[in-house]
Amino acid sequence: MRGSNQKILLMMVLVVLATARGEETGGGFVTWANNNYLTWGHQALVINETSELHLTLDHNSGSGFESQLIYGSGYFNVRIKAPQTKSTGVITSFCLISRSSRHDELCFQILGRNGSPYLLNTNMYLYGVGGKDQRFRLWFDPTKDYHSYSLLWKPNQLVFYVDDTPIRVYRKNPNAYYPSAQTMFLMGSVRNGSIIDPKQMPYIAKFQASKIEGCQTDFMGIDKCTGPSFWWNRKQLSSKEKKLYINARKMYLDYDYCSDRQRYPKVPQECASYS
Repeated sequence: MRGSNQKILLMMVLVVLATARGEETGGGFVTWANNNYLTWGHQALVINETSELHLTLDHNSGSGFESQLIYGSGYFNVRIKAPQTKSTGVITSFCLISRSSRHDELCFQILGRNGSPYLLNTNMYLYGVGGKDQRFRLWFDPTKDYHSYSLLWKPNQLVFYVDDTPIRVYRKNPNAYYPSAQTMFLMGSVRNGSIIDPKQMPYIAKFQASKIEGCQTDFMGIDKCTGPSFWWNRKQLSSKEKKLYINARKMYLDYDYCSDRQRYPKVPQECASYS
């Protein structure tokens, strides 16, 4: 995707107006603003008084954004309206990712639909190793309206939420790697994952301003973000959330790499860390 016609730099960045630094604070409202931060793709369209960002995918390029701020823990929520498409190769993503050769990554990927229902892939990279997909059949059409996609990242637990429903929970396990050593930044994109129908172009993914409540730090400063003064580090799943989680796994789980013996003849060690 990064040929000569795709080297258009998008100078957009997530700016958080009220970010947790060393004490518990209220949430930061996300806006979009020019901040000399370079990323890839088409120039983004900012509308609704900076509260909404449109990213475009056409035959030349996709597009994406990255936050300038770096985090060491937090609760990260973005509302997304995915592009309508019959091409499964159109992927709309929202992720936390670290900057290293052995990177950590927590990612939502809304997949284009060729039939019903739409699929949501969740993936993790743990110390540079990916392929940890869990895929869900969405119980709504993600192209008709905005829906919330949230990541709770704390020192001993990760939770992926869709709206208010937890769909994936990963707990710290002394026998497996847990992403608590590397700081991460936010990123979002719409891109071409495989063959797409050029007749349907352009595809537009819409990202809406939301609440970001994270511990802002520097590249090597994750230790300051692990304490109980931050509400998200104290949060546990409520009884209601546990019921929603069990139901979501039962009703909507489409694929789990931990159960894929053809791909992984031996169960990956970290699979014992899932609730």
